[in-house]
Amino acid sequence: MKDLKVVLFVILISFSAFANNTNPANETKSELRTEIVKLLGKANFEFNRDLNSTIEFMVNNKGEIVVVNVNSNNTEVHSYVKSKLNYKILSTKLVKRGQIYKMPLKIVKSI
Repeated sequence: MKDLKVVLFVILISFSAFANNTNPANETKSELRTEIVKLLGKANFEFNRDLNSTIEFMVNNKGEIVVVNVNSNNTEVHSYVKSKLNYKILSTKLVKRGQIYKMPLKIVKSI
């Protein structure tokens, strides 16, 4: 039942806040969002309420995600996001290397 406690771990609201005013195609945003959600998976920590934060990351020349910042007051969220995303290789090839992306993150507590 505890595994079902967090049915949806991550709901990414939108990708409208990309850095450097360059907007990749909606298809690329959707692919990137889907891949990030898949990499994050279910939370491995307990929390009492919904948590909101922003993730800033870039893709290096090897196609790996490098987490630059996790804007959250909860240290467990910070550690969890970095452990799940840092240096994971993206299969999406259309992202710009070296560009910093900002992504809203909402961790929802399941009933």
